[in-house]
This record gives sequence, C-alpha cells and structure tokens, in this order.
Amino acid sequence: MVVSTADSWIGRPMRRREDPPLIKGEGRYAADPNPAGTVHIAIRRAGMPRADSLTVDVSPALRMPGVIGAWAAGQIGLADDHMPDPTPQPLPIRRPVLAKDVVRFEGDAVAVVAAETEYQAHDAADAIAVDMTVIEQATAELPGRSFRAGDVAGAFERAEVRVRQRLSMARVCGAAIEPRAAFVEWIEDEQKLFIRASVGGVHGLRDTVAQCLGLERSQVVALTEDVGGSFGAKNHPYPEYIIAAAISRLLRRPVKWVANRTEDGHTTGQAHAADIDVEIAADTEGHVLGLRAKLEWPIGAYLGRGAFQDGSMATHAMSAYRLPSIDVEVVPRSSDTPPVAFIRGGGRPVGNFTIERMMDRLARRLGLDPIEVRRRNLIGPSDMPYETGLNSIVYDGGDYPRLLDLAVEQIGAANVRERQRSGEPVGVGVAMCAESTGIGMAEPSRVAVLGDGTVRVFVGSTPQGQGHQTFIAQVVADRLGWPIDRIEVRTGDSRDVAFSFVTAGSRSALEVGNSVALSAASARRMLLERASEKLEAAADDLVITADGVGVRGVPDRHVPLRELVGEGLEAAETWDSKGRAAWASSCHAAVVRIDPETGGIDIERYVIAHDSGRPINPLTLDGQLHGGYAHGLGYALFEEALYSPDGNFQSPSFLDYTIVSASEVGAGPELIHTETATPHNPEGFRGAGEAGTIAVPAAIANGVEDALFALGYDACVDAVPITPLRLWNLIKNAPARAKPGH
Repeated sequence: MVVSTADSWIGRPMRRREDPPLIKGEGRYAADPNPAGTVHIAIRRAGMPRADSLTVDVSPALRMPGVIGAWAAGQIGLADDHMPDPTPQPLPIRRPVLAKDVVRFEGDAVAVVAAETEYQAHDAADAIAVDMTVIEQATAELPGRSFRAGDVAGAFERAEVRVRQRLSMARVCGAAIEPRAAFVEWIEDEQKLFIRASVGGVHGLRDTVAQCLGLERSQVVALTEDVGGSFGAKNHPYPEYIIAAAISRLLRRPVKWVANRTEDGHTTGQAHAADIDVEIAADTEGHVLGLRAKLEWPIGAYLGRGAFQDGSMATHAMSAYRLPSIDVEVVPRSSDTPPVAFIRGGGRPVGNFTIERMMDRLARRLGLDPIEVRRRNLIGPSDMPYETGLNSIVYDGGDYPRLLDLAVEQIGAANVRERQRSGEPVGVGVAMCAESTGIGMAEPSRVAVLGDGTVRVFVGSTPQGQGHQTFIAQVVADRLGWPIDRIEVRTGDSRDVAFSFVTAGSRSALEVGNSVALSAASARRMLLERASEKLEAAADDLVITADGVGVRGVPDRHVPLRELVGEGLEAAETWDSKGRAAWASSCHAAVVRIDPETGGIDIERYVIAHDSGRPINPLTLDGQLHGGYAHGLGYALFEEALYSPDGNFQSPSFLDYTIVSASEVGAGPELIHTETATPHNPEGFRGAGEAGTIAVPAAIANGVEDALFALGYDACVDAVPITPLRLWNLIKNAPARAKPGH
C-alpha cells in the first residue's frame, strides 16, 4: 500500500482538464467529421414489435433525389450478416445486422439508404416498400441461474419471522444527451478502415467490425474522442456501425450515420426491468437468517452482452449484511424490446433494492426502527476481510456500521421522528450498499518519455465523462515524478494498446489507475538506471526533472533528458486484478416529504456516507457522486421506458421519457468521505462511478414508505419509479391504521 504524502498528486483536488474545451463548444464527437464527399445514411426500421414474412423493396428509394444506393439484408457485402455472439455457446437466435424474414422488435433495421445529404437519406428511407405480417408478441422464459450459499431451507424452517414481498423496478433507458453516431472512412489504397463511434470501448468495436466485414484486426482502426454520455448503454457495438462500415467500403467514400432522438430511444439498450419475488427469514430480534428470491427480467429480442447481469443482481442482494444463507434465482426472458444493456449500476440497483426494501419490511413486521434492524445485521470492521460464502466473494475492507452512524447522524433521523409525531408528512429512508468495483480483467498501458520533456500516456479505456485526462495524469505525475502540465493522456484509439475492455463497472480508477501507476513507475526505473550508469551514481542519489537527471546536491553532475531517452523511452505494463473486485461501500439516507393529496414527493435532504478507497482526485470523486445521485433519483422517481400492451415503445424521446433536471436535484447530496485500505490492489483504489446511484431507489422508497407509515397508512412501496400517480393510488388503496408512536 502506497501512502500519500503532502506533495503527492494522488489525492489532490484538481479541476478536470477535459472541461474547458467542452464548455467552449470545442468537443469532438463522432458526428462532427464532415469532409468533402461524405455520404449520409438513414436506416429503415421495422416499426413493428413482432412480424414475419418480411419483404423489402428498395427500388422506390433509388429513384429519390440525391440517393447513391439502397440495400436490404444480404446486400452490403458482409462476411457475417450477424452480430458476433456474446457467448461461446451457439445461440438459437442470432442478431442480424439487417433483419431478414423476421423482425423481433420495433428498432430492427430492415434496410439502409445512402444519399448526398441527411435529409435526402431520410426521405428515401421512408420511401422503401416494406411488407410484413404482424404476429403475436413472443416472450419466453430462458434458462436461469441460481446463486446459493448456506442452508437456506434450514434457515426458513427454524425462522420465527418470515416476510414475503413482490417488488418491481421499471425498465430504464441510458438517456444520454448525445444520440449514437458513427463516422467511417475506408481507405482503398491502404485496405484499411477507420471508424469513429460514440462507444465506451474501441477494441470491442474494432473486433466486431473486423469479424462482420471479414477483415483482419490490423485493417480496422477504431476511434472515439468525446462521448456525450453513455452510462453503459453505448458501450458495445451496434448493427448501425457495421452497416456504416460496410457501405463506406462499398462506395469508397466517407459515411456518416447519426441517430435522431426517437431512433436512439427505439434502438439503444435498456436495463433494470425486474419482477422480484423475495422472502426474508429472521428471529424476533431482527437478526436475518436467510434470504431467498426469484428475479425475472426481460433481456430483449436478442442475447447481447447486457444479458449477463444476473451475477451482479444476485451478489448485490447481500448488501453490507451478514447473511448466513442466501438463494437468488435470476431468470431471464425474451421480449420484443431492444437487447438489454449495462446502464449505470449494471444490475446492482436491482439486487440492492431487493435486500434494502426487505430490511424495512422486516422492521415493520417486528415493530422496530429500520435503522436499528440494519445495525443489528451489519458486517463489522473486525470481520474484514469478510468471506461471504457466495461465489468466492470476499469483502476486502470497510467499516459499515460507521457509515450507517455517520449518515443517520448527518441526516437528523431523530429530528425526523419528532416532526412525524407532530403530524408532518415526512419520512427518513436508509439504504446500505456494498458494491463490487472493477471487472477483474487485465488492463495494459504505456508511458512514453520524450526528449523534449513531454510524457505521453496511452490507455485503452474510453471515457465518457469519468475524467480520464485528469486522474490518469495525476497518477502518472505521482509515480513518474513529473510536472503534471507536461503529461499528455491519449485515449480512444485501438492502436494505442493491444486490448482493453469497456469503461464500465466502476473500473477506471481501480484497473486503469493501477496500470498507469505500474507503467509510470517502470519508466522512472528505466530513467534512473540509464542515468545511474552515465553519472556513475546510485539511483537513490539521483533527482529526476523534465530537463534531465542529476545528482542530488551536485549541480554540475547532470545528464540532459534527450541524451537519456533519445527519440523516446517507453514503458508498458499490465495490471491484472485476477478477477478480484475491490468492494466500495456506502450508506444513503434520505428525508422525503410527501403530499397525500397529489402524490408529490420532495427530497428535503440526501446524505451519502461512502468509502471509495484512496481518492485520486477528491473533486472528481464528488462529481461522480453528485452525478450518480441524479441518475439514481431518476430511477427512483421519474424514469420509465413504457410499452403499450401491443408492444410499441411509448417513451422514445425526452418528450415522453422523464430525466431529472436542475430543479429535481436542488437538494444535492451531502457527502461524507471515509477511507479504508484494500489489499486487492497496490494503490488502494476503489471505484466510484456507480456508488452514488445504486442505493438511491431503495433509500427513497424506504423514505416514502416511512412517511406513509407515520401518517397511518399500511402501505408497501413495492415499485419504482414512485410517480405521483403511483403514490396517489398507493395512498388511496392503503388500509387505514392507527398512527404509530415510533
């Protein structure tokens, strides 16, 4: 474990380097390139949730002004007409790049038009003759997985108290401000394809394009610069990127595709929809003996990478508690909707909502305060590292009771109880969270020291707002011992490192941070070794600057940097966490005020006491938590991807899909920072990208139910988002009861 010093760049609050160009409108997005000769494409969608006997006639489009070409399935020169499978197991239904014979959701692409202008392309796409036979919607239960630890059956047999509840979380959209886009250019002389897209992982994009087009990896360069939000939904390749690449190769011209807002809503991955049947077992003192649950969730029309969130759902149903036994079955089902994506939290909010709602339901059954029930079940600091018994998961550190105490004291829970006794319609809700951060994969990086004193850092991780330019420079400045203003960070280019995974799973600080720390330290050792040989001095006696290396206290013994590095010195290292996550932790506490007449909910105060390990940039950490809270607030109160009974998507744009705005986050989160060590990585980093989001739906639902309970309503807040209509109906249908005395 490396300990920060007063001079350390790690741990220093810094404004993000990324922000000035973005604020000035100088961001560089996938839709920005527009060189002479650029072709615009538009895609004709199925427009039906389920149909067969599909026929497509593109000839009407070919007669439209400005049209260069129009194509249906099998006509764009692909080596593989399907998207690569996300699993090595053969799939019964593969996702087509362009649908043939059958369409399985409204957003399925059935044809594409290329034209000189975007408007011409869209007009021509509308002219394509498409015929199909609408068939009954199809949903099918798919093989599920069970996650078990301990003697669940025995726990429930001997339990004095059992509480069962059905819960649900709504389907949500990624809802990034920037719709998905791609710009592709095939260079015929080089037999090479350059693709820019709004993605969170350039290496996955490179490999997918190469496979579908029958190219070698070396023939595809995948790039991304600025991404206007992703939250996970944009991370993986989509068929439109393959279509654009294929047409660029066919026409030997640059090609651009930009989704409009509604098209983006219809086609970009969604997440989190889950129906939960859960039961908790305990003794009469509120000590939990076991939990069992069945989680059913729709994974969309095709199996994509987002379908593999069952582990996160199940493991995060443990939260921060001692659970002697647990049995969570996660059952996916197909649906006539876009394939699911990982969206901020990646299944974690579902598991957290399951256990944290049940802790409150247990407390109500026993007549205990929900805060006290949590306190009786929390894993203590002396138990760390704590072996959960589930999936070999080990919580690597943290002080969960302290987080609870800090949040409860800050939120003023005792004061809320006084207000309730005086009749105010207020409630306090608490939710714990133990969050896996990192994805357990190897992460490479390179650090190059140039003769002019510039240091270039190359990483494969692709940011969409996580502050890579800043935090990576801080780590490298610290470990190399270099002026931070001489450090350049390069991201979003598949040529820079051999491989990398998507920016997801709160992994950047942990895995990318440790990787660049290793590469920077290696570069420093190389510099010292070369200088030690030239100066005939021990490495411990040398001082490194951006001008060169000298002997401490002997000003005339110095070797210039260019003499040491020539055209450049480069170190490349890989950090491999070998599958071990670093577990961050937090306690969320909310004070909510409800209006029984209108179903309105106001968040009066919100507190997050968190432990995200050793902070790299406290200012960025605060920003992640603030943004994460806003996202979680959307899950709790506003966001819902709605479908009609016949399967048509009803909320594809921001006219219909409600995200939070400035007024809704007026009561921004009050943050309490704590830090405990982790043995799972040498720098002591934990992730924070999702820490502000995961527990928000449960905390707010608990607060709303607490307010209802105080007002005398025997009601269970069993679903999010808690819209005004949903709350109003809950109050209307709740049996009246005597107000508790607390």
